[in-house]
Formats: sequence, C-alpha cells, structure tokens
Amino acid sequence: MSRITLRIGTRGSDLALVQARLVIAGLQQAHPGLKAEPVVIRTTGDRIGDAEALRDAGKGVFVKEIERALLARRIDAAVHSLKDMPGELPEGLELGAVLEREEAADAFVGRGAIPIEKLPPGSVIGTASLRRQALVQAAYPHVRLEDLRGNLDTRLVKLRHPKSHLAGIVVAAAGLRRLRGPTGVPHQLLPKDRVVPAAGQGAICVEIRSSDARMRDLLAPLHHERTAAEVAAERELLRRLEGGCRVPLGVHAEASDDGLLRLTAAREGRGDRHGGVARGSRRGARDHPPEPRGRGSAGVAPAAADHFTVEWAPERQAAPCKGAPLASSFKPGRSSHPELVSQSRSCHRSAARSSELEATLSRIIG
Repeated sequence: MSRITLRIGTRGSDLALVQARLVIAGLQQAHPGLKAEPVVIRTTGDRIGDAEALRDAGKGVFVKEIERALLARRIDAAVHSLKDMPGELPEGLELGAVLEREEAADAFVGRGAIPIEKLPPGSVIGTASLRRQALVQAAYPHVRLEDLRGNLDTRLVKLRHPKSHLAGIVVAAAGLRRLRGPTGVPHQLLPKDRVVPAAGQGAICVEIRSSDARMRDLLAPLHHERTAAEVAAERELLRRLEGGCRVPLGVHAEASDDGLLRLTAAREGRGDRHGGVARGSRRGARDHPPEPRGRGSAGVAPAAADHFTVEWAPERQAAPCKGAPLASSFKPGRSSHPELVSQSRSCHRSAARSSELEATLSRIIG
C-alpha cells in the first residue's frame, strides 16, 4: 500500500467528522496500511445562522466548497450526508461509494419522556426543515412547529436549556445515533410512511473525481449495493418532482428481498385550502415489471401534506408527458444496476394541490 496519505474532505461539525472517520476506518479495514486524514472545509451553509437565509441559499449549500476543493485536487475524496447532495453533481465528479444506510427515519427528542402524540395541544416542536415542519404538522396537528437552526449538538443544547420553551425537536435519527450512540439520547422514531424522510437521509456517500480510478477501487469494499439502489430511486424521484421549485418534499425507498422497491413520497399541500392526500400503489419485479398502471384518490380532509406510496420497479421507462423532457438514463450505484428512468411535470411552488401531485406521480407510474 502506498505511503501517500489520502486527504478526505469534510465539514467541520462533530457529526461530519464522525462520518468522515467512519469512512477512513472502513478504508483502513479494507486496505491495511492505508493512511488517510480528514481535511476540514467550511461551507457556505456553515456560515449561515438564519434558517430562512439558509433555505434561500439554495441546493448544495453544504457541499459546494468541498466539491471545489475536490476538483482542484486539494483533497482526494469528500464525505457527505447524502441528503445534502444536489440531484445533479458537477461535471467531473461522481459518487464513488454509498455506505450502508443507518436508520432513515426522523426522530422526536423531547424534554421529557412524553411521546409526541401525547404532548399537550400547542406544544412547540423545533426544526429548521420545511419538510419536517409540513409532515410533522400533518401527522401531529395538535403541536406547533417552529424554526430551530444549528448543528445537532447546538439543537440539543437549546432543547435542554432551563429557559427553553421547546417541548422537543425533530432531527434525523441517523445523525443522532452516529453522534451519541443508539441509546445515548432517548428518542422516538417517527413513522416513515407519514413523516417521510428526505431523499438520501441516513446514508453517507463519498464523492470522487470521475477520472480517479484508484480512489474508486479503494472505495469499492465500502459500497453497499442495496442502499445505493434505494437512494438512487429517491434522488431521481426528487429531481423529477422538484422541477424548478422549492417545496417541502419527502422521498423514501426500501428494497425488499423479493426484488421490489417500495417508494414513498410526500409533499406539502400548501396552496390547496382543503389540504388533501393523494395516494397510489404499484408492485412490479425489478427485472420484469408488469404493465404500468396506477390508482389514486384525493382526500378532502384538512392536512398539511400530500402523500403517495408506490411499489416501483427500478427498471422502467414512462412515456413522455407534455411540457417535460424524458429523463436521461440514471444508473443507481454501480453500472451493474438496472437503469432507472422516470418522468414528471414541473410543479408550482405555491400551489401543490392534491390533484396536481396525484397527476404528477401517476405519470411516473404510467
């Protein structure tokens, strides 16, 4: 093994450093004698302290500076939380590995032992994520959601402060467990079918230069095919549903041993005074999906989120719909995976009606 020390780029938060060290440990276990060290790079997202300003900064706010260092060869690879990654990577970069996913669910951490569904009406829950605010509000309408900015440790400190008015916070379970251990902070997992996680949530990825075959080979033992297939489906659906707008959107895929991929998506119903929930389902084998068909119904009960569940084969191609080009081929994980091609129309930022979401997702499943 070469004596050259690999430089692994990462953000400087405690959680980011833990994740970088997990990758380094995996590399060293797979390649005894390999030397690697984390290189901390401060990103735009780390400099922004206001939740609204952070949202306005756009996608990639936690990765752009690290990607520039990678392209400039100041680092050899970059470790990211996959949920922070934009749908499109810069030219010349690719994901060299996707590690096995931790728990993908969001977690409720309370000041006491009361579960979120039993909190008194009007209890305040903190989170800066618009997705969490919308979907938690839909699942638990008796609580009130409030912006809460800061890294994980900062949010935990704010929750425990004696003068805090917060009844709890909602965070990613994976980050909580990586930073504090599986039992270090008591928490309640929120149901993934209602509070749908962000695309890629719970997964760590390693970004490399597309031309770096050696780094790709070094990372091969760390790559988890099943997780890669799941997050590829999530990222492709996210890319298609988001279009050019910013809407709170959750996307989660689970691969099963029988060759099916269960894909769940939820989006805020802002702009629809009736709220409503759109649902559908789809089953198909990965290699031989049945003929496309879909079903759905729009509810009229007030709700803050649109919801859709689909059993989706990762190898299929939908017919183009008016107003949107056909997606290019997308290969989840290694090139051995079947191509995932999907189709949708762009959405409206402030008018995500149940019927619109249903129609958009129906196009994806045919």
